Amino acid sequence: MKAQECEFCSGNICQQKVTVNHWYEGNLVIIKAVPVGVCRECGQQYYAAETLDALDTLARNSETAQERISVPVMVMHS
Repeated sequence: MKAQECEFCSGNICQQKVTVNHWYEGNLVIIKAVPVGVCRECGQQYYAAETLDALDTLARNSETAQERISVPVMVMHS
């Protein structure tokens, strides 16, 4: 079986678990241990359709989160 190839740099894609900052209906939800394909050369990430659906399902039920964090919000002035 041939390894998957990155459509941007032709590097090899390997499966990893990553942390995703996922926006859902205007709210940020951080989801850990998300399975994605990651290019070993350029870092491009590839998500299966089922994974994207699962991210939305988790975000929709964010009231059941295992933890909550507070983050600073900044504005860049030019």
